[in-house]
Formats: sequence, C-alpha cells, structure tokens
Amino acid sequence: MSGATPAAAPPPASPGLLAARLALRVEELHAAGLGRNALPLDGLPAPTSRSAAGQSPSPALVRMEGRPLLHFAGNDYLGLAADEDWRATVAACFARHAPSGTASRLAAGHTALTAEAETAWADYFGYAECLFLPSGYQANLALLWGLLGHGDAVFLDRRVHASMAHALPPTGARLHTHRHADMDDLSRRLAAWRHNSDNDSGGHDGPPACGTACAPQPVVLAESLYSMDGTLPDMARLGAVTREHGAFVIVDEAHAFGTLGAGGRGRAHGVADVAVGTLGKALGLFGAFLLLPRGTRNALENLASPLIHSTALPEAHAACCLALLDLLPRLDDRRHHLAALGAALRTGLRAEGVPAREGAHVVCVDVGDEDRCTRLAARLRTPADGGPGVLALAARHPTVPRGAATLRLGLTALHRVDDVARCVDLLARAWKEEEEKRGDAPGDQA
Repeated sequence: MSGATPAAAPPPASPGLLAARLALRVEELHAAGLGRNALPLDGLPAPTSRSAAGQSPSPALVRMEGRPLLHFAGNDYLGLAADEDWRATVAACFARHAPSGTASRLAAGHTALTAEAETAWADYFGYAECLFLPSGYQANLALLWGLLGHGDAVFLDRRVHASMAHALPPTGARLHTHRHADMDDLSRRLAAWRHNSDNDSGGHDGPPACGTACAPQPVVLAESLYSMDGTLPDMARLGAVTREHGAFVIVDEAHAFGTLGAGGRGRAHGVADVAVGTLGKALGLFGAFLLLPRGTRNALENLASPLIHSTALPEAHAACCLALLDLLPRLDDRRHHLAALGAALRTGLRAEGVPAREGAHVVCVDVGDEDRCTRLAARLRTPADGGPGVLALAARHPTVPRGAATLRLGLTALHRVDDVARCVDLLARAWKEEEEKRGDAPGDQA
C-alpha cells in the first residue's frame, strides 16, 4: 500500500562486551607505557626546490597544533616527497595515465606499461624479475605465503620487520631465530639444522619420491638496514654464511634502496636471491616491489593470495616508476649529504653523553624504559626556549622488544647542518634532565 508507514529500522546492535574488552586492552597498554595516539601534523614538509635548500625556515619544518617542529620522525630520506620537481612529475604521470588499477593483476589490472616498468626496475637493481605491489607489508606477505610451505626451514633475525614475522606462522614453516645481526649465531644454527636434517629424512614434509627438486633448502630472512635500531649488518659475512650452507636468501632493503649502494641500489646485491623494497620511503611515492630470480614472479602470481586477490597498482604508478629510474642515478649529492648528516648527528649526540648507536641515516638512541622514552620524545616537541622543537619517534614494544625502547631519529636530505645541531642541543638537554630526575650521574645510561 502506497500510504503505509514503513517499518522502523531496528536499533543497531550494542557493541557490549567487545567494546568493553577493547577499552580495557587499550587502557592496559597506556598503563604499561605502551599506548599510542596518532599525532596530527598540520601537513608534511612544503614543496621545496634545490635552490631554496639554504634558505630559512628549514625545508624539514612541519607544524603540529601550530607548533613548529623539525621533522626527524619520517622516512623521506632523499627529500623527494617534498621536492617540487618530483611532485610535478608525479602529477603529470597521473594526468596522463589511469589513476586506478580497476582490477586485480590477473583479471585485467596488469598493463604493458607496468610490465615495461617492472622489467626496467629489475634491470636497474640487477635482478631477473620485478613485481610491484601496493605496500611493503603486503609484499612480504605475498612473498612468504607464496614461496614457503609446511616444514620449510626458515632462519630469521629476531628483529626482522613485523610483516615478515607475521607472515610466517600461516606457512607452517619451521622457524629458527638467531641473535640480532649475529652471523656467527646464524652459521651455528644453519650447521645444526643441516646436521639434523641429514640424520632425519622425515624433517621436511615435501612430496614423496620427488628427488633432488624437493631436497630441503634453508631460507634466511634479514634486513640490510634495521630501521628501529639503525643496525647495518655485515652483508659480506651474510653472503659467505648463506653460500656455505646453500641457503635461499631474502633481504628486506626498504630502508636502504635509494640511499645506500651505487645509484641507491642497496646493500644486498650479490647476497640476496630476493630483495624487498618500498617506494614510500626514500623514493617519494607509494607501493612496494619484489626483486626476484627468474620464474618466481609467475609462481607468486599463481600462489600468493595477497597478490591474487588485490587490485593492481594503477598505470600512473608505473609511469612514475619509470621516471624514478631516470632520477635515481642523479641523486648522489643528496646521498652524500644524508651520510654526512648521519655522521654529524651521531658524533654530536655522543659528545653530549647521549648513547647514539652506529648506523647510517637512521640514528637511534637506546633508552630502555618505555615511559622515559615517551617523555623524551615529548620534551623534544615542546622546548622551553620557544624555538622549533623536534619530532622524533619513541619506538616501544611491540615495535621493539619489551624494555628496549628506542628514540629513533630519521634523517632526510631536507635537513640542514643547523637542524642537526638543534636536534643535538634539545636531545642533550632532555637527556640530562631525565638523568637528573632519576637521580643518576650524568654518565650513567639506562
């Protein structure tokens, strides 16, 4: 009947116990000093040109609730995300090409331009094949879910990225964790596994009677720059150990590609069978890529559900990637500037009694206590002298092990020497204030 009054919609179900449980979990995290809240920036660094690099204010300046802050919390290592020429290039690519993939890779989302870009990236970095994906997290999920199976032996550094660690349990692989960046410990564990596998033919659940094609091969997972402590592992030693034991090596180079190695090609070439990279850090874009041995890309297209069931990156993204390959070899001045800034920051902090770790463009300070680390980061944002503060990351569990909180400072080619000096000054003052608050002598460290 046209005049009938429609029935009232039922009220939404009460979240009840679920909401209460979530609130309790978050409350417990905050009580333990592990709570998190997204800090609202008023915007990322404004577009800059190379000619404006020496002008004031700093190109690395951002604002939070109106307060000026020097940005030491990001991963825009080469400053490309704020580069006006690169922004114009990206805008032109998206003006000329489709801004959406519109379909999964295997349905209709793979284009000739994407294939051209993937081939060009594989050639530039020195691998046989390349595969673009929407994010670094998804890239590691797709890679490990596609390559690994039940019973495979996987050896991983205890501080590999969460995307690798979270990808492993569903594979059914047997996990062997070694001490952080300790190649001797890795070698011992590989040798012990080989000894046990030689004496236990049932250790790997491969197909029966499949011959040498199913012989167990250990898989080693590592990073070339660990972004939450700045560690640069000995890649030559990693290569020697893994060759000795016949391992298949996967290296996440997310924080090294673009910044380290000749032309920004990273640290693992000649060591890694597979390298994982992202475009949202030094490369000023978005998305991720896998650099692969021949035949692996099609295997992942058939076996990796995070790839199969996701919309492909747009054709405009592939155009940007081709433009990046023209730019990357010409950024040595930025790479050299970035390296000099890292050395100056570590030297300056150590001279003030702040225990900065070794590293490159990621400079980390071991704090230990989670609450203390959070306070240090807050002090940096709110200096008493009225000048610009410093935005730094207080890295806490589960990003780092519990009780191993770290203050992380990410450098960018946008930074100037004066910015580094300001960071050293503010952190040295905050560090000493915390030492005095605890009643420790200035030279004692947590």
